[in-house]
Amino acid sequence: MCQFVEKDKILIEIWSQFMAGDETAFGELFEKTSDILYRYGMKFISDEEVVKDCIQDLFIKIHTNRPLLTKSGNPTFYLLLSMKNMIRDAIAREQRITYVAPEELPFIAIYQPDEDENGEEDKATKEKFEQVINLLNPRQKEAIYLRFQLDLSYEEISLLLGINYQSVRNLIHRSILKIKKKMRLSGFLFLFLQSFG
Repeated sequence: MCQFVEKDKILIEIWSQFMAGDETAFGELFEKTSDILYRYGMKFISDEEVVKDCIQDLFIKIHTNRPLLTKSGNPTFYLLLSMKNMIRDAIAREQRITYVAPEELPFIAIYQPDEDENGEEDKATKEKFEQVINLLNPRQKEAIYLRFQLDLSYEEISLLLGINYQSVRNLIHRSILKIKKKMRLSGFLFLFLQSFG
């Protein structure tokens, strides 16, 4: 957690420099966040090129609109929210519709075993993981990911999911209860977060 907080402080400083017109900071911002944005985007759509295009379009947009942007307490949150909107627009274009509701977005988590794992143990672990994953809806998976992988606040998660603060707390709490009925929470979180590469 401490390392994550330190990383956030660095990103906030880079964002401030970018807002002040520092072009080097813009490059650093891309370098430090593009991987997070890529992994997040791939959870909604499995087309790498579309996700990469969305990231590129996002950075063009923030560079162009820099004078209109406000100082962000959490640049990661701002970029994730923008990325999610870009992905929703891309899915809508692909499906030739005008709008995709946030709750209609999938959230993909696939078990990726360690190369060193024993075959039988791996099979049992995969089965257990898939049982638990199948209990969670896309919103629950995304909420768990945002809370435990990206360390976002409940308020930030509520904005990303388009639901109120208390609903996010309830969503995460109910998800954890479902997980604990099937396996240890720490084991599940390890596998779940590992599945995001």
